[in-house]
Amino acid sequence: MIAGSLLAIAGWVIGAPHLASLRPARLTYRDLPGLAPFRTLNTAGALSAGAGLLVGIDNEAPDVAQTALKAAVRADPCTALFGPELDERLPIAFFSDFNCPNCRVLEAILVAYDSANPGTIRIIRHELPLLGAASTIASQAVLAADLQGGYTAMHDRLMRTRLVTDLNLVTSIADSVGLDGQRLVRDMQIPEIATALGTAKAIAAVFGFYGTPSTVIGRTVFMGAISAADVAQIMTAELAALPLNCNKA
Repeated sequence: MIAGSLLAIAGWVIGAPHLASLRPARLTYRDLPGLAPFRTLNTAGALSAGAGLLVGIDNEAPDVAQTALKAAVRADPCTALFGPELDERLPIAFFSDFNCPNCRVLEAILVAYDSANPGTIRIIRHELPLLGAASTIASQAVLAADLQGGYTAMHDRLMRTRLVTDLNLVTSIADSVGLDGQRLVRDMQIPEIATALGTAKAIAAVFGFYGTPSTVIGRTVFMGAISAADVAQIMTAELAALPLNCNKA
């Protein structure tokens, strides 16, 4: 029983958090071959991953659609991460799972930075459901809510509701935040939602993300929840490096 519990904990949270530290670490980086101008942090933070994902999510049987999506990511990683338009703000691509506790930690740090530095950063959220069926349903639901202009309301409500697998509950939650719940559940199955999730999965495969949170701040790529001091250190370096050089391959 003890061994089983330890394995479950190891599969849920990978890495020591050390999130309370107020002293920034000396951060070091290495370039990502074939993905200029991106570089990766040499250390990772506290990471949440599902069973069987430690070997990487790029080891699955070939899939034509995913192969095409991965090729598109490699050809133009900036657009895949940040969308077609960049402005004067620092773009941040944030990959998360609704059932990832470490995502909540890093998200709070990013949101706090944004509040303290208005107009400085732009957070682009990517749904990367790696922790089971409930995570997938929540991701589909929030993307469908976005079609009704209700992404934030649905996101915040789902963050307070764990392991949503019942579509009747999804309908009820959507209705409770002022959305059309029945339409939302229908929209969860449309091709655009599948494409959005497939694109996030393709980006994860190209960049080597096997858990959440995974984040790209400007040029800097890292996995896991790192300290607020280290996030601020990366922000400072990336703001100084703007504008981001996103030449297409």
